[in-house]
Amino acid sequence: MNYIEALEYIDSNLKGGCNPGLSRIENLLELLGNPHKAIKAVHIAGTNGKGSITAMISSILKEEGYRVGTYISPHLQSITERYLINNVEIEEDVFASYVSIIKENIDKMIAEGKEKPSQFEALTALAFLYFKDKGVDIAVVEVGLGGRYDATNVLDSLISVITSISYDHMDILGDTIEKIAFEKAGIIKRNQITILYPQRFQEAEKVIEAVCNDQKTTCIKVLPKYVTQKGFGLDGQIMDYSYNGQTFRDIKLPLLGDHQLLNAAVAITAAMKLNKLGYKISEESIRKGIKNVKWLGRLSIVSKNPFIIIDGAHNEDGIYALSKALKKYFHNKNIVMVIGMLRDKNHRDSISLLGPLASKMIATEPMSERALSAEELAEEAREHCSEVYAIPSIAQAIDKAKDIVDSNSIILICGSLYLIGEVCRIIKP
Repeated sequence: MNYIEALEYIDSNLKGGCNPGLSRIENLLELLGNPHKAIKAVHIAGTNGKGSITAMISSILKEEGYRVGTYISPHLQSITERYLINNVEIEEDVFASYVSIIKENIDKMIAEGKEKPSQFEALTALAFLYFKDKGVDIAVVEVGLGGRYDATNVLDSLISVITSISYDHMDILGDTIEKIAFEKAGIIKRNQITILYPQRFQEAEKVIEAVCNDQKTTCIKVLPKYVTQKGFGLDGQIMDYSYNGQTFRDIKLPLLGDHQLLNAAVAITAAMKLNKLGYKISEESIRKGIKNVKWLGRLSIVSKNPFIIIDGAHNEDGIYALSKALKKYFHNKNIVMVIGMLRDKNHRDSISLLGPLASKMIATEPMSERALSAEELAEEAREHCSEVYAIPSIAQAIDKAKDIVDSNSIILICGSLYLIGEVCRIIKP
């Protein structure tokens, strides 16, 4: 099986979507020799910030010299982005060879009358087998959706991290913050350590604390009062963070936005706790890890002339963080906004937050069958911005933005990770 055949198998033979339950991936992993049981892991769930914190913790561990497996989802451009060892993607031919192994064992399951794993379950099993075969010292694993019934939750992790929790995927996770938080809290294991990002909704925090109490798990809450921003600009931020009697001064963080300061504090806290668990991590490695972290698609500057920034925010909390950052970093600039969103997201409220910040808006369509049409999105945008264009083609929407931008303007491209992935293919940052 070559790489193209592997992609065709994944897209054509394995269904996507969410199908609650862990029995399918457990059956597949058993046929593979239960590779997940050989992996020490940090497990990360939440609505927003999972990817950033995953990248930061991985970067810190890599700087210390550990062999670090990183599993993320979704990818922006290539499926190989999901599988990293010391920040190097799995090679296409290696990925194809592992898909062949996964297929062989799924075929065995089907022959035995067992239920076929979903696409994400198969991809997750591949990650665990790959990391085990490559002998990683530790894995940093991002939950795909929710937590309780997510395929990654077969792991018996060292540390659980719960990031910012807000409204998203409510058709699957529940229609209240409490229900959503309960699903995220499903990754918390008995007698372990859980690190909690400062929650916007106190109801979410109470649910996490209650689950930690039931599981006899130590809940460590990162507190904003111990995080100080000392400087910021388009090249990054400088922060201090104090925890448990130790102060990290003048930490350099290349990621933009106040929320990333808190994400960094969570990552530093996780590193300090790993230290207590026997993973030697120096302050120098923490500093270098944060300084060198890379995470494309989150307030990322991808061009200086014209000035283009991309952001994959697509839910209430993410859009709020984006709007806050725009006001802080670009208050003296006109914003030409290229935006595309999925129909099943809260696009009306998102437009109401972002629209008033834009001098001009171009509505386009993400590469997804769930995309809201450019014209429908433009119609909503016209309630908040006087100059709005509807251009379904992403490439043509970017060209239009470049045509109408001036010397006091920036181009912001946002609204969906599906959109950002295609933008990266076009711009090649």
